[in-house]
Amino acid sequence: MNHGQGRAVVIGASLGGLLAARVLAERHRRVVIVDRDALPAVGAQRKGVPQGRHAHGLLARGREVLDELFPGLSGELVEQGALRGDIQASLRWCNDGHLLRQAPSPLEGLCVSRPLLEGHVRRRVASLPNVEVLDGWAVSRLAASPARDRVTGVTGYGADGIEATMDADLVVDASGRGSNSPAWLEQVGYRAPGEDRVEVHIGYATRTYRRRPDHLDGDDGVVIAPSLPAGRAGVVLAMEGDRWIVTLG
Repeated sequence: MNHGQGRAVVIGASLGGLLAARVLAERHRRVVIVDRDALPAVGAQRKGVPQGRHAHGLLARGREVLDELFPGLSGELVEQGALRGDIQASLRWCNDGHLLRQAPSPLEGLCVSRPLLEGHVRRRVASLPNVEVLDGWAVSRLAASPARDRVTGVTGYGADGIEATMDADLVVDASGRGSNSPAWLEQVGYRAPGEDRVEVHIGYATRTYRRRPDHLDGDDGVVIAPSLPAGRAGVVLAMEGDRWIVTLG
């Protein structure tokens, strides 16, 4: 690794921020991830991931990339109860009202809950010698040079409520849909970026159930895509703990 550059700050310790930090750690002497949540133990839900309680699965290319960045990660998750399987052969896919034929493929994915996946990725990122994770630290604004020609860090506060500025050569905002970057950029003299908004008009609900080996004749789940005129959708996926997670939309 070439740690030739200075400090990078990543806002947000969800998967996007964690993976950004993993890559930045190859080029920066120090990477600091800040998140306003108190980060829980591996496998526990947290407030900052509003979708965390709904159905998740790791598709083939995502699993490959994570194993490239964190060798052995898939094996760790399987040891914790995640299910490794052929997503074309072991899942039932229903598109536009038609059940697709199941057949062997090279597409190996993982059935795993979001908290377990994120927790293991966070643990692996935090173990890197030049990465620090600060939880309970909320960014309040960007810091800029006196000429306001560049961003020089972030200003925020921790659990003690004392405001402090953290200098950085690079700031990455991975805080998700609640990002304040447009307002922060305007505060330091930049024009807010343009925004495209798409209203999806969808609602969904999720529950978990006990899973037995004979359910679905041993398959790992069912994915039903929405189709007109009803527009309804559903996902049933196996996950760790001998459970099904069922999301209806």
